[in-house]
Amino acid sequence: MAGATAAGSVVTMTSPGSPTPPGRTLRTVIAGDDGGDGGRAALALAQRLAPGADLVLARAYPYDETRSRAALAVYADALRQDTEQRLAETRDATGAAGARLAALADTSPARALQRLAEREGADLVVIGSSHRGAVGRSLLGDVGRDLLHGAPCPVAVAPWRTSATQGPLRLIGVAYDGGPEARSALRLAASLARDHDARLQVTYVVESTLVPSVAGFAFDVRQLFDELREDAQQVVDRAVAALDVPVDARAVVGVAADELDHLAEQVDLMVCGSRGWGTARRVILGSTADRLIHGASRPVLVVPRPAEATGDADPASGPGLTTAGGARS
Repeated sequence: MAGATAAGSVVTMTSPGSPTPPGRTLRTVIAGDDGGDGGRAALALAQRLAPGADLVLARAYPYDETRSRAALAVYADALRQDTEQRLAETRDATGAAGARLAALADTSPARALQRLAEREGADLVVIGSSHRGAVGRSLLGDVGRDLLHGAPCPVAVAPWRTSATQGPLRLIGVAYDGGPEARSALRLAASLARDHDARLQVTYVVESTLVPSVAGFAFDVRQLFDELREDAQQVVDRAVAALDVPVDARAVVGVAADELDHLAEQVDLMVCGSRGWGTARRVILGSTADRLIHGASRPVLVVPRPAEATGDADPASGPGLTTAGGARS
């Protein structure tokens, strides 16, 4: 099936997938193929997170029909066929026989994936890290960053090490601070835990680097942080009380980036909300999510801002010295 879409983006779809089993959280999942290790890692992670889902393997090729003349139609057709062949090679290499293939004509790969996600009503887009960091850690290129800053659904980033995207999903980490973004992340993580019979590890970090300065007033900083940690523990305990999956919840005092990096090393998947200034229900990558993606050797899933989030501080989010759950810009 082939069709033209707005703003010059053309998508060619092949190989319809099998029906999605009922009761699954992720029903339609798009894996972005970069033609290398990143594409294979993305497809492997997509299959791991959503076995049996309607899986679409997508790749963009540089062609803009609104600017190109009819004389270039033969060239465009050759690009499309080459892209479809390379997609099929990636699909065959990862054993994803039921995946549909989407060859996207667009000069912007990130925009092509965003538009495809909207057309498909996708529940998740999975991409691979673009470059290899130390010990298989994720590094994002321009395409990944652009996608994360505009995706209409959650985005998962697979580190290039294939071993990090395989095997059963047993432990899911969640960065939490009580805000609307963190609550959305917790809901999705809990749904995935139910699907995979996995356990949640929810962590609320009271940021130790943010110490109030009051001239001429002496106070016990340790006592202050003890009280903030106790308040944070109450917030996270309330959040997980109604969950019907096994969960460990804790509040800690420390540097949020370091604490969450440590958590990410212990889990099979790290989930966080994304807080920033942008359109509701879009992923707006902030500092915490950015640090997690660039530092983790495990997959990281970033959840969009919920519709109720306005960018203002959530008065019910708990102690004020936190940055852990939502990703602040």
